[in-house]
Amino acid sequence: MNLPAAIRRTGVLGPQPARAALGLGWTLLRHGPTLYGLAAWNARRIPNAVALVDEHGPLTYAELLARADAITAILSRQVKPGAAVGLLGGNSTEFVAALLACVRLGARTVLLNTSHSAAEIGRVEREQQLSLLICDGDWPERLPGQVDAGLTVLSLSELGPADAKSPPFLPRIGPLVLLTSGSTGTPRAVRSRVGLWAGLRVAGALVDALPLRAGAPTLLPLPLFHGHGLATLGMALALGAPLHLCRPTAEAMWRTLQQEGIEILVLVPTLLHRLLDGPDRRAAPALHTIVCGSAPLGAPLALSALDHFGDVLFNLYGSTETGLISLATPADLRAAPGSVGRALRGVTLELRGEVGRVIVNGHDTGDLASRDPAGRLTLQGRADELLNCGGENVLPASLEDRIATLDEVAECAVVGVPCAEFGTGIHAYIVLKFGHEVTSEQLQDQLRPLLPRMFRPQKITLLDALPRTPTGKLLRSRLPAEAHMKLGATDEPSSP
Repeated sequence: MNLPAAIRRTGVLGPQPARAALGLGWTLLRHGPTLYGLAAWNARRIPNAVALVDEHGPLTYAELLARADAITAILSRQVKPGAAVGLLGGNSTEFVAALLACVRLGARTVLLNTSHSAAEIGRVEREQQLSLLICDGDWPERLPGQVDAGLTVLSLSELGPADAKSPPFLPRIGPLVLLTSGSTGTPRAVRSRVGLWAGLRVAGALVDALPLRAGAPTLLPLPLFHGHGLATLGMALALGAPLHLCRPTAEAMWRTLQQEGIEILVLVPTLLHRLLDGPDRRAAPALHTIVCGSAPLGAPLALSALDHFGDVLFNLYGSTETGLISLATPADLRAAPGSVGRALRGVTLELRGEVGRVIVNGHDTGDLASRDPAGRLTLQGRADELLNCGGENVLPASLEDRIATLDEVAECAVVGVPCAEFGTGIHAYIVLKFGHEVTSEQLQDQLRPLLPRMFRPQKITLLDALPRTPTGKLLRSRLPAEAHMKLGATDEPSSP
Protein backbone atom coordinates (compact mmCIF):
# COMPACT_ATOMS: atom_id res chain seq x y z
CA MET A 1 0.00 0.00 0.00
CA ASN A 2 1.33 3.46 -0.88
CA LEU A 3 1.41 6.38 1.53
CA PRO A 4 -1.75 8.17 0.28
CA ALA A 5 -3.76 4.94 0.53
CA ALA A 6 -2.37 4.23 4.00
CA ILE A 7 -3.30 7.75 5.12
CA ARG A 8 -6.86 7.38 3.78
CA ARG A 9 -7.24 4.15 5.72
CA THR A 10 -6.51 5.91 9.02
CA GLY A 11 -9.42 8.31 8.45
CA VAL A 12 -7.25 11.35 9.16
CA LEU A 13 -8.56 13.15 6.08
CA GLY A 14 -12.14 12.86 7.32
CA PRO A 15 -15.33 12.80 5.23
CA GLN A 16 -13.93 15.29 2.69
CA PRO A 17 -10.47 13.90 1.94
CA ALA A 18 -9.80 16.11 -1.10
CA ARG A 19 -10.50 19.29 0.84
CA ALA A 20 -8.48 18.09 3.84
CA ALA A 21 -5.56 17.12 1.59
CA LEU A 22 -5.59 20.55 -0.05
CA GLY A 23 -5.59 22.16 3.37
CA LEU A 24 -2.64 20.04 4.43
CA GLY A 25 -0.77 20.87 1.23
CA TRP A 26 -1.36 24.60 1.67
CA THR A 27 -0.22 24.50 5.29
CA LEU A 28 2.95 22.54 4.50
CA LEU A 29 3.78 24.90 1.65
CA ARG A 30 3.47 27.80 4.06
CA HIS A 31 5.32 26.27 7.01
CA GLY A 32 7.30 23.42 5.48
CA PRO A 33 6.91 19.64 6.07
CA THR A 34 7.68 19.98 9.79
CA LEU A 35 6.19 19.23 13.18
CA TYR A 36 5.06 22.84 13.31
CA GLY A 37 3.35 22.43 9.94
CA LEU A 38 1.37 19.42 11.21
CA ALA A 39 0.36 21.29 14.37
CA ALA A 40 -0.74 24.30 12.28
CA TRP A 41 -2.85 22.05 10.02
CA ASN A 42 -4.65 20.54 12.99
CA ALA A 43 -5.11 23.93 14.65
CA ARG A 44 -6.90 25.06 11.48
CA ARG A 45 -9.15 22.01 10.95
CA ILE A 46 -9.75 20.69 14.52
CA PRO A 47 -8.81 23.65 16.78
CA ASN A 48 -10.68 22.40 19.85
CA ALA A 49 -9.42 18.83 19.73
CA VAL A 50 -6.95 17.83 22.46
CA ALA A 51 -3.36 17.78 21.22
CA LEU A 52 -1.35 17.08 24.36
CA VAL A 53 -1.98 16.07 27.95
CA ASP A 54 0.62 16.32 30.72
CA GLU A 55 0.42 16.36 34.51
CA HIS A 56 -0.98 19.90 34.37
CA GLY A 57 -3.86 18.99 32.08
CA PRO A 58 -4.83 19.08 28.38
CA LEU A 59 -3.88 21.52 25.64
CA THR A 60 -5.90 21.84 22.43
CA TYR A 61 -4.35 22.23 19.01
CA ALA A 62 -5.36 25.90 18.91
CA GLU A 63 -3.78 26.45 22.34
CA LEU A 64 -0.62 24.55 21.39
CA LEU A 65 -0.12 26.60 18.25
CA ALA A 66 -0.80 29.88 20.09
CA ARG A 67 1.76 28.90 22.73
CA ALA A 68 4.33 27.94 20.10
CA ASP A 69 3.78 31.24 18.27
CA ALA A 70 4.19 33.20 21.50
CA ILE A 71 7.51 31.48 22.18
CA THR A 72 8.51 32.11 18.56
CA ALA A 73 7.98 35.85 19.07
CA ILE A 74 10.23 35.81 22.13
CA LEU A 75 12.98 33.73 20.56
CA SER A 76 12.95 35.60 17.25
CA ARG A 77 14.61 38.54 19.01
CA GLN A 78 17.76 36.52 19.71
CA VAL A 79 17.77 33.44 17.43
CA LYS A 80 18.64 33.73 13.76
CA PRO A 81 17.64 31.05 11.23
CA GLY A 82 20.27 28.31 11.21
CA ALA A 83 21.55 29.13 14.71
CA ALA A 84 21.96 26.19 17.08
CA VAL A 85 19.51 26.03 19.99
CA GLY A 86 19.61 23.36 22.68
CA LEU A 87 16.46 21.98 24.33
CA LEU A 88 16.96 20.30 27.70
CA GLY A 89 13.87 19.25 29.59
CA GLY A 90 11.38 16.61 30.58
CA ASN A 91 8.19 15.76 28.72
CA SER A 92 5.64 18.57 28.99
CA THR A 93 3.33 20.65 26.82
CA GLU A 94 5.75 23.56 27.31
CA PHE A 95 8.66 21.50 25.97
CA VAL A 96 6.65 20.61 22.85
CA ALA A 97 5.61 24.25 22.33
CA ALA A 98 9.26 25.35 22.57
CA LEU A 99 10.28 22.61 20.13
CA LEU A 100 7.68 23.76 17.60
CA ALA A 101 8.84 27.37 18.02
CA CYS A 102 12.46 26.44 17.32
CA VAL A 103 11.40 24.49 14.24
CA ARG A 104 9.38 27.45 12.96
CA LEU A 105 12.31 29.79 13.47
CA GLY A 106 14.47 27.55 11.31
CA ALA A 107 16.88 26.93 14.18
CA ARG A 108 19.12 23.87 14.27
CA THR A 109 17.54 22.32 17.34
CA VAL A 110 19.68 19.97 19.44
CA LEU A 111 17.65 17.71 21.75
CA LEU A 112 19.70 17.10 24.88
CA ASN A 113 19.47 14.09 27.17
CA THR A 114 18.27 14.92 30.70
CA SER A 115 20.03 11.83 32.09
CA HIS A 116 23.42 13.28 31.18
CA SER A 117 25.56 15.16 33.66
CA ALA A 118 26.08 18.92 33.51
CA ALA A 119 29.62 18.25 32.27
CA GLU A 120 28.29 16.10 29.39
CA ILE A 121 25.79 18.83 28.52
CA GLY A 122 28.71 21.29 28.42
CA ARG A 123 30.65 19.04 26.06
CA VAL A 124 27.71 18.84 23.63
CA GLU A 125 27.14 22.61 23.93
CA ARG A 126 30.69 23.29 22.79
CA GLU A 127 30.65 20.65 20.04
CA GLN A 128 27.36 21.92 18.62
CA GLN A 129 28.24 25.59 19.13
CA LEU A 130 24.92 26.40 20.80
CA SER A 131 23.90 30.05 20.84
CA LEU A 132 20.99 29.45 23.22
CA LEU A 133 19.99 26.76 25.70
CA ILE A 134 16.38 26.35 26.85
CA CYS A 135 15.90 24.14 29.88
CA ASP A 136 13.58 23.36 32.78
CA GLY A 137 13.81 22.17 36.37
CA ASP A 138 17.04 22.93 38.24
CA TRP A 139 19.24 22.88 35.14
CA PRO A 140 19.82 26.68 35.17
CA GLU A 141 21.47 26.26 38.61
CA ARG A 142 23.47 23.15 37.62
CA LEU A 143 24.99 24.43 34.38
CA PRO A 144 27.15 27.44 35.42
CA GLY A 145 30.81 26.46 35.24
CA GLN A 146 30.02 23.58 32.86
CA VAL A 147 28.83 25.51 29.80
CA ASP A 148 30.45 28.45 28.02
CA ALA A 149 30.14 31.65 30.03
CA GLY A 150 28.77 33.50 27.01
CA LEU A 151 25.93 31.03 26.40
CA THR A 152 22.43 32.39 26.97
CA VAL A 153 20.46 30.00 29.19
CA LEU A 154 16.69 30.40 29.41
CA SER A 155 14.27 28.53 31.62
CA LEU A 156 11.05 27.32 30.04
CA SER A 157 9.25 29.23 32.79
CA GLU A 158 10.84 32.46 31.49
CA LEU A 159 9.14 32.07 28.12
CA GLY A 160 6.01 33.82 29.31
CA PRO A 161 3.27 35.42 27.19
CA ALA A 162 4.61 37.50 24.31
CA ASP A 163 3.51 41.08 23.69
CA ALA A 164 2.90 40.45 20.00
CA LYS A 165 2.18 37.62 17.65
CA SER A 166 5.14 35.99 16.03
CA PRO A 167 6.26 37.65 12.79
CA PRO A 168 5.48 35.96 9.45
CA PHE A 169 8.13 33.67 8.05
CA LEU A 170 8.87 32.05 4.76
CA PRO A 171 8.85 28.23 4.98
CA ARG A 172 11.92 27.10 6.87
CA ILE A 173 12.85 23.61 7.93
CA GLY A 174 14.69 23.74 11.21
CA PRO A 175 16.77 20.53 11.36
CA LEU A 176 16.54 18.40 14.48
CA VAL A 177 19.78 16.99 15.89
CA LEU A 178 19.47 13.93 18.11
CA LEU A 179 22.07 12.33 20.36
CA THR A 180 22.88 8.65 20.24
CA SER A 181 22.03 6.79 23.43
CA GLY A 182 25.63 6.43 24.58
CA SER A 183 25.11 2.72 25.17
CA THR A 184 28.27 1.92 23.18
CA GLY A 185 30.38 4.91 24.17
CA THR A 186 30.24 8.68 24.36
CA PRO A 187 26.89 10.04 23.06
CA ARG A 188 27.23 11.54 19.58
CA ALA A 189 25.09 14.11 17.84
CA VAL A 190 23.75 12.67 14.60
CA ARG A 191 21.40 13.53 11.81
CA SER A 192 19.25 10.98 10.08
CA ARG A 193 20.65 9.44 6.90
CA VAL A 194 17.11 8.93 5.62
CA GLY A 195 16.04 11.24 2.80
CA LEU A 196 12.55 12.76 2.62
CA TRP A 197 11.12 10.47 -0.06
CA ALA A 198 12.70 7.33 1.37
CA GLY A 199 11.34 8.31 4.76
CA LEU A 200 7.85 8.74 3.29
CA ARG A 201 7.98 5.27 1.71
CA VAL A 202 8.96 3.69 5.02
CA ALA A 203 6.31 5.73 6.85
CA GLY A 204 3.69 4.43 4.42
CA ALA A 205 4.77 0.84 5.10
CA LEU A 206 4.64 1.43 8.85
CA VAL A 207 1.17 3.01 8.72
CA ASP A 208 0.07 0.10 6.56
CA ALA A 209 1.35 -2.46 9.09
CA LEU A 210 0.04 -0.81 12.28
CA PRO A 211 -3.68 -0.54 13.10
CA LEU A 212 -3.64 3.25 13.47
CA ARG A 213 -6.64 5.55 13.28
CA ALA A 214 -7.14 9.29 13.41
CA GLY A 215 -7.74 10.69 16.88
CA ALA A 216 -6.70 7.52 18.73
CA PRO A 217 -5.60 8.42 22.30
CA THR A 218 -1.90 7.62 22.55
CA LEU A 219 0.27 7.13 25.63
CA LEU A 220 3.97 8.07 25.59
CA PRO A 221 6.05 7.45 28.74
CA LEU A 222 9.30 7.86 26.74
CA PRO A 223 11.41 11.03 26.58
CA LEU A 224 10.82 13.35 23.65
CA PHE A 225 14.56 13.95 23.23
CA HIS A 226 14.93 10.39 21.91
CA GLY A 227 14.10 9.38 18.34
CA HIS A 228 11.44 6.90 19.50
CA GLY A 229 9.60 9.54 21.51
CA LEU A 230 10.02 12.21 18.84
CA ALA A 231 8.64 9.90 16.15
CA THR A 232 5.62 9.24 18.35
CA LEU A 233 5.01 12.98 18.67
CA GLY A 234 5.14 13.24 14.88
CA MET A 235 2.74 10.30 14.51
CA ALA A 236 0.25 11.84 16.96
CA LEU A 237 0.36 15.22 15.20
CA ALA A 238 -0.11 13.53 11.82
CA LEU A 239 -3.14 11.59 13.12
CA GLY A 240 -4.64 14.50 15.02
CA ALA A 241 -4.49 12.29 18.12
CA PRO A 242 -4.28 13.33 21.77
CA LEU A 243 -0.82 12.45 23.06
CA HIS A 244 -0.66 11.71 26.78
CA LEU A 245 2.74 12.35 28.37
CA CYS A 246 3.11 10.44 31.61
CA ARG A 247 5.81 9.40 34.05
CA PRO A 248 7.47 6.03 33.30
CA THR A 249 6.10 4.29 36.40
CA ALA A 250 3.82 1.27 36.39
CA GLU A 251 1.17 3.10 38.43
CA ALA A 252 1.11 6.16 36.16
CA MET A 253 0.96 4.05 33.01
CA TRP A 254 -1.82 1.78 34.29
CA ARG A 255 -3.85 4.75 35.53
CA THR A 256 -3.58 6.55 32.20
CA LEU A 257 -4.35 3.41 30.21
CA GLN A 258 -7.56 2.86 32.13
CA GLN A 259 -8.82 6.38 32.73
CA GLU A 260 -8.07 7.87 29.31
CA GLY A 261 -9.15 5.02 27.05
CA ILE A 262 -5.68 4.71 25.55
CA GLU A 263 -5.66 2.85 22.24
CA ILE A 264 -1.96 3.11 21.34
CA LEU A 265 0.91 2.62 23.79
CA VAL A 266 4.49 3.36 22.75
CA LEU A 267 7.26 2.15 25.06
CA VAL A 268 10.49 0.20 25.48
CA PRO A 269 11.01 -3.32 26.92
CA THR A 270 12.01 -1.97 30.34
CA LEU A 271 8.66 -0.17 30.69
CA LEU A 272 6.75 -3.15 29.33
CA HIS A 273 8.41 -5.24 32.02
CA ARG A 274 7.33 -2.70 34.67
CA LEU A 275 3.75 -2.94 33.48
CA LEU A 276 3.71 -6.71 33.73
CA ASP A 277 5.92 -7.13 36.80
CA GLY A 278 4.26 -8.07 40.03
CA PRO A 279 0.73 -9.17 40.90
CA ASP A 280 -1.05 -5.87 40.14
CA ARG A 281 -1.76 -6.57 36.47
CA ARG A 282 -4.79 -4.73 35.19
CA ALA A 283 -7.01 -4.59 32.15
CA ALA A 284 -6.76 -2.03 29.35
CA PRO A 285 -9.86 -2.75 27.25
CA ALA A 286 -9.37 0.07 24.71
CA LEU A 287 -5.73 -0.81 24.00
CA HIS A 288 -5.28 -2.31 20.52
CA THR A 289 -1.66 -1.42 19.67
CA ILE A 290 1.55 -1.61 21.69
CA VAL A 291 4.65 -0.44 19.82
CA CYS A 292 7.85 -1.57 21.54
CA GLY A 293 11.35 -0.70 20.43
CA SER A 294 14.72 1.00 21.11
CA ALA A 295 16.13 -2.01 23.00
CA PRO A 296 16.07 -5.81 22.65
CA LEU A 297 12.72 -7.42 23.47
CA GLY A 298 13.30 -10.78 25.12
CA ALA A 299 11.18 -13.76 24.12
CA PRO A 300 9.74 -14.37 27.62
CA LEU A 301 8.64 -10.73 27.92
CA ALA A 302 7.10 -10.77 24.44
CA LEU A 303 5.08 -13.90 25.21
CA SER A 304 4.00 -12.55 28.60
CA ALA A 305 2.74 -9.34 26.98
CA LEU A 306 0.88 -11.25 24.27
CA ASP A 307 -0.73 -13.50 26.86
CA HIS A 308 -1.87 -10.56 28.98
CA PHE A 309 -2.91 -7.99 26.38
CA GLY A 310 -3.69 -10.24 23.42
CA ASP A 311 -2.26 -9.98 19.93
CA VAL A 312 -1.56 -6.24 20.06
CA LEU A 313 2.24 -6.18 20.49
CA PHE A 314 4.52 -4.93 17.69
CA ASN A 315 8.32 -4.86 17.97
CA LEU A 316 10.02 -2.07 16.01
CA TYR A 317 13.69 -1.93 15.09
CA GLY A 318 15.49 1.20 13.95
CA SER A 319 18.35 3.53 14.75
CA THR A 320 18.95 7.25 15.07
CA GLU A 321 21.12 7.25 11.94
CA THR A 322 19.11 4.98 9.63
CA GLY A 323 15.55 5.51 10.83
CA LEU A 324 12.99 2.68 10.90
CA ILE A 325 14.27 -0.67 9.67
CA SER A 326 11.89 -3.54 10.47
CA LEU A 327 8.71 -4.43 12.32
CA ALA A 328 7.54 -7.65 13.97
CA THR A 329 3.78 -8.14 14.05
CA PRO A 330 1.96 -10.09 16.79
CA ALA A 331 1.93 -13.09 14.43
CA ASP A 332 5.70 -12.78 14.01
CA LEU A 333 6.18 -12.64 17.77
CA ARG A 334 3.98 -15.70 18.30
CA ALA A 335 6.10 -17.62 15.78
CA ALA A 336 9.48 -16.15 16.74
CA PRO A 337 9.29 -14.37 20.12
CA GLY A 338 11.86 -11.61 20.47
CA SER A 339 12.36 -11.14 16.72
CA VAL A 340 12.21 -7.74 15.03
CA GLY A 341 10.30 -9.07 12.04
CA ARG A 342 10.92 -8.28 8.40
CA ALA A 343 12.39 -5.17 6.78
CA LEU A 344 9.83 -2.47 6.01
CA ARG A 345 9.14 -1.64 2.39
CA GLY A 346 11.57 1.01 1.22
CA VAL A 347 14.41 -0.40 3.35
CA THR A 348 17.26 -2.28 1.67
CA LEU A 349 18.67 -4.67 4.26
CA GLU A 350 21.63 -7.03 3.99
CA LEU A 351 23.14 -9.50 6.46
CA ARG A 352 26.83 -10.29 6.07
CA GLY A 353 27.12 -13.78 7.49
CA GLU A 354 24.79 -16.33 9.11
CA VAL A 355 24.96 -14.20 12.23
CA GLY A 356 26.11 -11.10 10.46
CA ARG A 357 26.31 -7.37 10.47
CA VAL A 358 23.10 -5.53 9.63
CA ILE A 359 23.66 -3.29 6.59
CA VAL A 360 20.79 -0.86 5.93
CA ASN A 361 20.78 1.07 2.65
CA GLY A 362 24.55 0.58 2.49
CA HIS A 363 25.17 1.75 6.09
CA ASP A 364 26.64 -0.58 8.72
CA THR A 365 24.45 -0.29 11.82
CA GLY A 366 26.97 -2.11 14.03
CA ASP A 367 24.27 -4.63 15.02
CA LEU A 368 24.49 -8.37 14.51
CA ALA A 369 21.43 -10.40 13.55
CA SER A 370 20.28 -13.75 12.20
CA ARG A 371 17.42 -14.46 9.81
CA ASP A 372 15.04 -17.43 10.01
CA PRO A 373 13.60 -19.27 6.96
CA ALA A 374 10.53 -16.99 7.03
CA GLY A 375 12.76 -13.92 6.67
CA ARG A 376 12.35 -12.66 10.24
CA LEU A 377 15.33 -10.95 11.84
CA THR A 378 16.51 -11.58 15.39
CA LEU A 379 19.10 -9.23 16.83
CA GLN A 380 22.11 -10.92 18.41
CA GLY A 381 23.93 -7.95 19.92
CA ARG A 382 26.56 -5.45 18.81
CA ALA A 383 29.50 -6.40 16.65
CA ASP A 384 31.89 -4.51 18.92
CA GLU A 385 30.71 -6.54 21.94
CA LEU A 386 31.70 -9.95 20.52
CA LEU A 387 33.81 -11.90 23.05
CA ASN A 388 36.39 -14.59 22.34
CA CYS A 389 36.72 -17.04 25.22
CA GLY A 390 39.22 -19.87 24.74
CA GLY A 391 39.11 -19.42 20.97
CA GLU A 392 35.30 -19.50 20.81
CA ASN A 393 33.28 -16.43 19.84
CA VAL A 394 30.21 -15.63 21.91
CA LEU A 395 27.83 -12.68 22.02
CA PRO A 396 26.99 -11.27 25.44
CA ALA A 397 23.26 -11.36 24.60
CA SER A 398 23.46 -15.12 24.06
CA LEU A 399 24.97 -15.69 27.52
CA GLU A 400 22.55 -13.23 29.12
CA ASP A 401 19.56 -15.07 27.66
CA ARG A 402 20.81 -18.39 29.03
CA ILE A 403 21.54 -16.98 32.48
CA ALA A 404 18.11 -15.30 32.53
CA THR A 405 16.43 -18.72 32.24
CA LEU A 406 17.17 -19.28 35.95
CA ASP A 407 14.00 -18.83 38.00
CA GLU A 408 15.61 -16.32 40.37
CA VAL A 409 17.07 -14.03 37.69
CA ALA A 410 15.15 -10.92 36.59
CA GLU A 411 17.84 -9.57 34.25
CA CYS A 412 21.52 -10.01 33.56
CA ALA A 413 24.46 -8.33 31.85
CA VAL A 414 27.86 -9.84 31.11
CA VAL A 415 31.19 -8.27 30.21
CA GLY A 416 34.56 -9.68 29.27
CA VAL A 417 37.42 -9.60 31.79
CA PRO A 418 41.06 -10.71 31.54
CA CYS A 419 41.50 -14.43 32.18
CA ALA A 420 44.80 -16.34 32.29
CA GLU A 421 43.20 -19.61 31.15
CA PHE A 422 40.76 -18.49 28.42
CA GLY A 423 42.17 -15.08 27.47
CA THR A 424 38.77 -13.53 28.13
CA GLY A 425 36.59 -14.52 31.04
CA ILE A 426 33.02 -13.61 31.93
CA HIS A 427 31.85 -11.28 34.69
CA ALA A 428 28.06 -11.48 35.15
CA TYR A 429 25.96 -8.78 36.79
CA ILE A 430 22.63 -10.18 37.92
CA VAL A 431 19.44 -8.59 39.24
CA LEU A 432 17.27 -11.00 41.21
CA LYS A 433 13.51 -11.18 40.93
CA PHE A 434 11.61 -9.52 43.75
CA GLY A 435 11.35 -11.74 46.80
CA HIS A 436 14.05 -14.20 45.73
CA GLU A 437 17.07 -14.78 47.94
CA VAL A 438 20.00 -16.64 46.47
CA THR A 439 23.77 -16.36 46.79
CA SER A 440 26.32 -16.02 44.00
CA GLU A 441 27.64 -19.48 44.85
CA GLN A 442 24.17 -20.99 44.41
CA LEU A 443 23.81 -19.28 41.04
CA GLN A 444 27.18 -20.69 39.98
CA ASP A 445 25.96 -24.19 40.87
CA GLN A 446 22.83 -23.74 38.75
CA LEU A 447 24.82 -22.44 35.76
CA ARG A 448 27.21 -25.41 35.55
CA PRO A 449 24.84 -27.62 33.52
CA LEU A 450 23.68 -24.68 31.38
CA LEU A 451 26.97 -23.24 30.12
CA PRO A 452 30.26 -24.64 28.80
CA ARG A 453 33.08 -24.06 31.26
CA MET A 454 34.74 -21.35 29.14
CA PHE A 455 31.49 -19.36 29.11
CA ARG A 456 30.62 -19.73 32.79
CA PRO A 457 31.00 -16.49 34.76
CA GLN A 458 34.25 -16.28 36.64
CA LYS A 459 32.60 -13.70 38.83
CA ILE A 460 28.99 -12.89 39.66
CA THR A 461 27.95 -9.55 41.08
CA LEU A 462 24.41 -9.08 42.39
CA LEU A 463 22.97 -5.62 41.79
CA ASP A 464 19.69 -3.92 42.61
CA ALA A 465 19.39 -2.66 39.01
CA LEU A 466 21.35 -2.54 35.78
CA PRO A 467 22.43 0.87 34.44
CA ARG A 468 20.24 1.81 31.49
CA THR A 469 19.46 4.77 29.29
CA PRO A 470 16.01 6.42 29.65
CA THR A 471 14.88 4.26 26.74
CA GLY A 472 16.07 1.03 28.35
CA LYS A 473 19.34 0.33 26.54
CA LEU A 474 21.96 -1.33 28.71
CA LEU A 475 24.96 0.86 29.55
CA ARG A 476 27.72 -1.75 29.85
CA SER A 477 30.32 0.97 30.30
CA ARG A 478 28.60 2.04 33.53
CA LEU A 479 28.56 -1.36 35.17
CA PRO A 480 30.64 -1.19 38.34
CA ALA A 481 34.31 -1.85 37.66
CA GLU A 482 34.68 -3.45 41.06
CA ALA A 483 32.27 -5.80 42.79
CA HIS A 484 29.61 -3.59 44.38
CA MET A 485 27.52 -6.48 45.60
CA LYS A 486 24.24 -6.88 47.37
CA LEU A 487 25.01 -10.37 48.64
CA GLY A 488 28.55 -11.10 47.51
CA ALA A 489 30.67 -12.24 44.58
CA THR A 490 32.51 -15.39 43.91
CA ASP A 491 35.12 -16.71 41.50
CA GLU A 492 34.20 -19.79 39.47
CA PRO A 493 36.19 -22.82 40.68
CA SER A 494 38.60 -24.33 38.20
CA SER A 495 36.97 -27.76 38.28
CA PRO A 496 34.87 -28.73 35.21
